[in-house]
Amino acid sequence: MRSAIAASTAIKSSYSTAPDPQQAAAELALALCDVDTEFSLFFCNPDYPRPALADALAQGFGASMLAGCTTSGEITPAGYREDSITGVSFSKRHFTAVCRKISKLSEFGLQQARDLVLSSLWELREKAPQSNPGNTFALMLIDSISEAEELIAASIGSELGNIDLIGGSAGDNFRIESTPVYHAGEFVEDAAVFLLVHTDLKFQHYISHHFVTSDTRGVITAASPSKRLVHEINGASAAAEYARLCGIPPEQIDVDSLSAHPIIITVGGKEYVRGFSQILEDGSIRCACAIDEGIVFRVARPSDIVESLARLFSTIQADIGPPDLVLAFECAARKVEVQQNSLQVPVNALLCANKVVGFCSMGEQSNTVNMNNSFNCIAFSR
Repeated sequence: MRSAIAASTAIKSSYSTAPDPQQAAAELALALCDVDTEFSLFFCNPDYPRPALADALAQGFGASMLAGCTTSGEITPAGYREDSITGVSFSKRHFTAVCRKISKLSEFGLQQARDLVLSSLWELREKAPQSNPGNTFALMLIDSISEAEELIAASIGSELGNIDLIGGSAGDNFRIESTPVYHAGEFVEDAAVFLLVHTDLKFQHYISHHFVTSDTRGVITAASPSKRLVHEINGASAAAEYARLCGIPPEQIDVDSLSAHPIIITVGGKEYVRGFSQILEDGSIRCACAIDEGIVFRVARPSDIVESLARLFSTIQADIGPPDLVLAFECAARKVEVQQNSLQVPVNALLCANKVVGFCSMGEQSNTVNMNNSFNCIAFSR
């Protein structure tokens, strides 16, 4: 099966649910890639055989610039899927892009970020002399198992200055085993793909979530920050104590219940949501973002996710008009909540009506910050 829409002459989107990687890649390439394509993005079910899919994508898209990653759920032109490959392509008439692969993420630092951004800006200005911070944005896809999102976002985001960086962490349906990105014809781990893009379309970057702060507080009293592990909260086993704070019987706490009860921390007067991705056998909890001992947090409680999304899309339409595309990197925990509460129909209706394409991510990067439980997107309009 294949379904495609042409959002405008500038942007096309499509998806395929074909289980065969060659057929899926061929269907996607047929819908998206032509002589007018400047670059394309794809997001795929992690269960596709990767070498076969990589070869088929390279064949289908040819020399066209293509970047992508595996997911914890796809956002297609028909809404949420978990068995598909979806993507978007951007026309040369309205977009100019340069693309870089970042390898060995743990070795990436400020000097590498400076070199990356400067070389990308130089190349983009050679291709599009009219590019400037007001008509340029940056995209990033990153291996989430690297746990390097904070480092990479902070270093690149600071070098970009007034150019917005929007990104998402690759997923593997919560298995936390392998989350590669795709660049130059192959899936690669411990890597990120960075794109710097100029466009003459209207666009704007948005980040939102639907959680509100409760009065329930806790303190992380033992942690392994380098592994994003919380061992103790309030001096007790992390999983058991967090279950108590959330009012959940300890024996019932799991990843699904954690998705509905993230924590909120305050940094510099701003509130950030931090989600949990795994419960270990020893009662420790793995976070999806950086965490440390001594952090005071509040338990978050969800508001109406459908209403929150509707408000966001109303804001987008008021700001730039009806979108031709909303490219979204949405926390996978949000999709879990939608499924738990049987909200697929109204949420999918909103996603489709607002031409949302993207993927369910294991972390969302917004300028210099990595976060969770957010709807992170960039909207385009003619």
